Amino acid sequence: MFVNFSEETQHILKQAQKEKDELNHPYVGSEHLLLSILKESNIKNILKKHGITYKKFKDKLVSIVGKGTKKNKLVLYTPMFKRILQTAVFEAREENLPKISPDILFLTIIDEQDGVAYSILKSLKVNLDRLYFDVKKGKSNKLNKRKKLFIEELGVNLTKQAKMKKLDPVIGRDKEIKDTIEILLRRKKNNPILLGPAGVGKTAIVEGIANLIASEKCPLYLKDKTIISLNIFSLVSGTKYRGEFEEKMKNIIKELEENDDIILFIDEIHTMVGAGGAEGAIDASNIFKPALARGTIKIIGATTLDEYKKFIEPDAALSRRFQKVMVEEPSFDNVVKILTEIKPLYESYHNIKITNELIYDIVSLSEKYLTNRFEPDRSIDILDEVCAKSSILESYEEKKKKILEERLNKIRNEKIKSLSNNDFKRAYNLKNEENKVILLLNKIKIDKKTVTKQNVIEVIKNKGNIKMNHANNIDGNFYKKLEEELNACVIGQKDAINKLIKSLIFYEITKIKKAYSVLIMGPSSSGKTTLATEYLRRLVDKKNIIDIDLSEYKESYSISKLIGTTAGYLGYDNKNNVFEKIRTNPSSAILVDNFNMACDDVQRLFLKILETGNIEDASGKRIDFSNTIIIFTCNIQKQSLVGFNKSNINEYEHISNKLVNEVSSVINLKELDNDDIIKIIDNKIKLILEKYSNININIPCDYSKIVLKKVRKNESLLAIDSLIKNDLEEQIVNGIIDGNKSIKIKIDCDNITV
Repeated sequence: MFVNFSEETQHILKQAQKEKDELNHPYVGSEHLLLSILKESNIKNILKKHGITYKKFKDKLVSIVGKGTKKNKLVLYTPMFKRILQTAVFEAREENLPKISPDILFLTIIDEQDGVAYSILKSLKVNLDRLYFDVKKGKSNKLNKRKKLFIEELGVNLTKQAKMKKLDPVIGRDKEIKDTIEILLRRKKNNPILLGPAGVGKTAIVEGIANLIASEKCPLYLKDKTIISLNIFSLVSGTKYRGEFEEKMKNIIKELEENDDIILFIDEIHTMVGAGGAEGAIDASNIFKPALARGTIKIIGATTLDEYKKFIEPDAALSRRFQKVMVEEPSFDNVVKILTEIKPLYESYHNIKITNELIYDIVSLSEKYLTNRFEPDRSIDILDEVCAKSSILESYEEKKKKILEERLNKIRNEKIKSLSNNDFKRAYNLKNEENKVILLLNKIKIDKKTVTKQNVIEVIKNKGNIKMNHANNIDGNFYKKLEEELNACVIGQKDAINKLIKSLIFYEITKIKKAYSVLIMGPSSSGKTTLATEYLRRLVDKKNIIDIDLSEYKESYSISKLIGTTAGYLGYDNKNNVFEKIRTNPSSAILVDNFNMACDDVQRLFLKILETGNIEDASGKRIDFSNTIIIFTCNIQKQSLVGFNKSNINEYEHISNKLVNEVSSVINLKELDNDDIIKIIDNKIKLILEKYSNININIPCDYSKIVLKKVRKNESLLAIDSLIKNDLEEQIVNGIIDGNKSIKIKIDCDNITV
């Protein structure tokens, strides 16, 4: 077995040489080694209890041996010194220790009774037997502890990582850390459990306690404590046969009870319910219960509130053994403070520069557009991703340097080739060119890249599936282009489109924490659905548009299609309800048709969404609509309602008025006149001609008027598509089948059918 000296022992050996130099002695002996141990080692406190101090031993040494008159540059070691080191190596091997510690050196000095150090200790009237026993006992306790800690092999020592500065600082969680420590100090039921949504920093609180233990300001009650993080799967792994898991758990609990300085941290602690309990065996939670009740072990757990209620709370005997510490989402200012404190870590890691103003932008934008996640994890993720994205982008100076380096390598290769061909003149010219390129390279200074607000917006858009390129940045060109495109798609509604664009600008400027909602009203065939669809396609991705026809929600039970079903009903665990898409992707859009045909419960649900900006689904999860676009369409009837009594009409009008009052804006479309309908027909004919552009198609000038006449007769613009398809396109297709390259459209009013 290979044995070496620990870092502390190596330092003691070097210090022994310094002690020899200070006393001007010509050699290094056991007395200098003991002086070094008294000054530097971790066992000096034990020696002090026996009346042995550095000053007392040194004074006695000087009185017996004396001090030299001149320094000796040579370093000589006495045979006793060498024998002490050899004996220490043998002792370490016998005890299966990989390193020699200071206590082994000291015990070896006492064993070698012929040395000067032993004689001085005798002269100081020290009880060497008692001293030997105390040092041996301390060494044995330390060795036994090291051998017993099987749990350290399974888990991660957070305290050790904190001492090595591998854990991030924890900001703004002083109250939660204090509450957790107070529970740990209790005599019984001293097991805190951290409850909070995913991403609020439950694990960070435990890391904060580990940082506190590793710091110089560590409170007395936390001194020498060790926090070990353990995953439940590491307990179950490797236990193939029945009884192995129970034996493993028994050994771990025994270790925890014998070492009261160990605090066990179990993240996702709800997973221990049922862990290892296959085929009727006892699971991990039931094995832990007796020790948790006695208070002989200390465990910190962490899980979400939903999982606590689902797995731990139903087991009353288990839940009462834990004391809850609620971890709430930090405030906006605290998140800014957290990111400002950890900013240097990311600047150093990514070699990039981040301004304090950008930190504010990250937090505010993530709060507005990524509402389905929690702080501070949400903003920290954005910060990390923005830095990574910016670090891989090449600046102008980096590109220039890369080009010059490639040029330099090419010149050097050509120079070597010229020298091998004895073309010294060309090699000389290449050398001059090489010097010029090196000079240009030396002039290039590459500064640290700086993250911009545009980088942040791009990352936010990517994470939130946001198509709007004006996110938190009012862009006049975007709105102008949007209005032009809508006017090209929707004929005859210029004023309504202008009002619609203004409502969007107002919403973006005011930043109201509610859904952006619009009610588009108008007579049949005025373009309500076309306007809503084309508008949404330019604001969000097509895949994020949800169409809901509320005429399918006439019964009260149909509300389960929107928010899911409560527990106890068939399909309660099905997550395919409509609003689940909004919860996972808040920047979606909803197109709602036939609002007044829905049942009262569904109507009230939508009105609540418009009023508060959020609702809860059947499982209690909060769904945020503050970044969702909701567009309602409603027909304005020309004639009065038929078949309703007076009470029904009043109720109908009451609900409509509520919707009008709650939406962000109401857009009224006018009835299309003949000129508008002619433009729509011409546009559809144009599309047909573009579709068959390889064919020469001749359409009579009055064809649009004939179609208009038939549309007016049917009182529906929906007839336009049927007329053009059944008459115009059918003639074109028949001509293509006949092999004609030139097709003349014939007009016969009798053949125009809907």
